[in-house]
Amino acid sequence: MIGVKFDGRLGNQLFQYVFLKYLKQREPGTTVFFTNPHHAYIQKYFDLEGNDNALLASKAYSAITRSLPFLLQLKQVYIHNWIIPKEFVVKNWSVYVGYFQSDYYYQQLQQKPIFKIKQTYRDDFENLYGKLYRENKTVVVHIRRTDYMNYGERRKRDISLPMAYFKKRLNAIENLQDYKVIFVSDDIKHVKEVFTTKPNYVFSENNEIIDFQVIQNADISIISNSTFAWWASYLSPKKKVVYAPKNWFGFKINAEHPRGIMTDKFVWCDVLEEAY
Repeated sequence: MIGVKFDGRLGNQLFQYVFLKYLKQREPGTTVFFTNPHHAYIQKYFDLEGNDNALLASKAYSAITRSLPFLLQLKQVYIHNWIIPKEFVVKNWSVYVGYFQSDYYYQQLQQKPIFKIKQTYRDDFENLYGKLYRENKTVVVHIRRTDYMNYGERRKRDISLPMAYFKKRLNAIENLQDYKVIFVSDDIKHVKEVFTTKPNYVFSENNEIIDFQVIQNADISIISNSTFAWWASYLSPKKKVVYAPKNWFGFKINAEHPRGIMTDKFVWCDVLEEAY
């Protein structure tokens, strides 16, 4: 029996869900279950495979699986991305804890999750942005600040990207005036102060699943070191260009962290060289 703990926000939970599917594929005869499912809200937004939506929404399932690790004395196994992810010996009677921020596990799956957004949220996006996306080429700039400026439980540090990085990346796009440029941020007030309003600029002030689709459906994305934007770009149905910060959280020390986050689907840009 193996559990995978759900923790963090939407982007992290997508990685954790993929890891659970990876373990199920690796250990077909073993029961693999969600722990901490009351914290998981990916079922709110996505039509998941099989009965996963029902399980994650079930209070009874949540109560049972939260108790199992204690009742069965399952050992916690922490997965840290300090090394590049690779095949490993799966430990039975354990609960796996981590963020699993790499597309390695996704690529190992024979049957990959589609992560189809529920129709009601796709309809909301269509009503807000459908016409804009059909009639224009689009660039989305995703800027995460707030919690990233004082990040970490014990040792606080600023892992937000410099605004100069986004400016330079945006200005490097050829014929930018021919695109609608949409800004997505958790600090849209500051973004409006930094980027002077232009006729082709749009500032998104919507809920997270709308912003997810704004990024997902763009022709070009410039993203922060955020798993939310990572997945929105990774799951894009378009053959799009995604510019992402090289080394992710480790952009200041020139070392990839977490290891394995830099998928070959994105264009990885040196933050400090491009920002100044």
